[in-house]
Amino acid sequence: RIKNYTFDYVTFEYKDYYANGAKTLYTLKTFDFIEKLIRHIPPHYFNVIRHYGIIASRVKSKYKKLTNNLLGIIKGINKSQSWQERQKQYRGEDPLICRICKRSMSFVKTYTQKKLSQVKKSFQRTFG
Repeated sequence: RIKNYTFDYVTFEYKDYYANGAKTLYTLKTFDFIEKLIRHIPPHYFNVIRHYGIIASRVKSKYKKLTNNLLGIIKGINKSQSWQERQKQYRGEDPLICRICKRSMSFVKTYTQKKLSQVKKSFQRTFG
């Protein structure tokens, strides 16, 4: 808080964490004070919302269980599926089991005639 202001100097009070949170008076030249103050002004369109509502640090832990229940968050994090599991789900069969002899195959390499960047461009033109 600003305690005193003259045209040349500004005296303000702040919480000094190096002195165990004791309130300290500090005097600066007005121009230096404004310089330091401006550093704390967020840029235009910068939203500072973490200090308010249920996102605030001091109440976040109290409301975490409630918000998780309301959002339907399941306990534990599911691992993402492997390529093989996704293909099983999509095709209905394991892509690493031979359709003819039903023996297990091992994945070695993916081969495309075009470079991957060309495949991506073609995909984006088609579906983009």
